[in-house]
Amino acid sequence: MPLSQQQSTFPSTGCVAVTRRTMDNRPVRRKRTGAVRHLLLAAAFLACSSQLLVVDANSWWSLALTPIQRPEMYIIGAQPLCSQLSGLSQGQRKLCQLYQDHMVYIGDGAKTGIKECQYQFRQRRWNCSTVDNTSVFGRVMQIGSRETAFTYAISAAGVVNAISRACREGELSTCGCSRAARPRDLPRDWLWGGCGDNVHYGYRFAREFVDAREREKNYPRGSTEHARTLMNLQNNEAGRQVQCHCAQQAQPTK
Repeated sequence: MPLSQQQSTFPSTGCVAVTRRTMDNRPVRRKRTGAVRHLLLAAAFLACSSQLLVVDANSWWSLALTPIQRPEMYIIGAQPLCSQLSGLSQGQRKLCQLYQDHMVYIGDGAKTGIKECQYQFRQRRWNCSTVDNTSVFGRVMQIGSRETAFTYAISAAGVVNAISRACREGELSTCGCSRAARPRDLPRDWLWGGCGDNVHYGYRFAREFVDAREREKNYPRGSTEHARTLMNLQNNEAGRQVQCHCAQQAQPTK
């Protein structure tokens, strides 16, 4: 399907817009509506200068391009799931071994993030196109730009969304439904079963998994590489926070 005909994969919600600025103190002037548009502003605010850096060629984003089998589908003697997945750091591989049933949904979250990125940038020169290797986006991610910032943020948000919904559906062994109250926008004639997306668990797990690669790095404090690591962590957090904020907006106030 042509990108111009694609529809946003994230629902539009009533998140409150906040004035944002880039790291060089330039205001972000373009007005956007909806959760993803505010996420774009948040990510742009956190982007560093456009300096070319040498970054890891591999990324967990490659899970979006790799078919992942559920652990129960493996037969005796088959190669373990985590050893087959490329793009994982050492810490992410350990988490994979502990939470193998989560990996399918991390891949779904990465895929959702890529689709949303392509939708938002569909009219731009760089339209979030992917390449056929474990870097997923190629050399463009080596530049500390607003586009890079948005990509990190929207991918992290996608994982929060996917894991939260998997908890609700009972697909994961370590979490269940959210105990939040009935959503205030739910029609009165609908029955509320009390089983919503477990956003709190989704946030915590996404933080541990997505941030693992950056936290493993040990660059000298004050170096350009260290600054880029902090930028990536900040953008990951921006995506998670916006996803949690928008989920809370749908809940009634106590």
